[in-house]
Amino acid sequence: MNHIRINIQGMTCTGCEEHIAVSLEKIGAEHIDANYRRGDVTFELPENVEIETAKKAIDEAKYQPGQAEILQSQEKPILGDDEDYDFLIIGSGGAAFSAAIKASENGEKVAMVERSTVGGTCVNIGCVPSKTMLRAGEINGVAQNTPFNGVQTSAGPVDLPN
Repeated sequence: MNHIRINIQGMTCTGCEEHIAVSLEKIGAEHIDANYRRGDVTFELPENVEIETAKKAIDEAKYQPGQAEILQSQEKPILGDDEDYDFLIIGSGGAAFSAAIKASENGEKVAMVERSTVGGTCVNIGCVPSKTMLRAGEINGVAQNTPFNGVQTSAGPVDLPN
């Protein structure tokens, strides 16, 4: 199996990631990790399947495949027996990181398992992105209504769908 990464344009959500994964599964790809935030997909492709076949599958799913590269083979870590870790933390949100840090500070060996994006809801979907949007709105409002005489600023209307 070849470990491949292809840059992709046109992905905007997790649904797009799923479309890419389904199209690549149909040609025999395995261990598919499509990520719209990174704008790429990594996967393993059987030796007898060409990269161009994968690009064609992505194109047929209505996305634009870009540069492809063969990645170095990455061996999976061997965790060993049950006594290798003192704590197994499921999830990687704020509480999980706090627990991992505290356990590590106390000399414990910690493993963290995450099924999706590292950081959890607050960092990736909720608090942090929301605060970023609020700050952007505040800056736009100040630019439209500057409190300083003689300072010219401008800002267009907010385009919420984009």
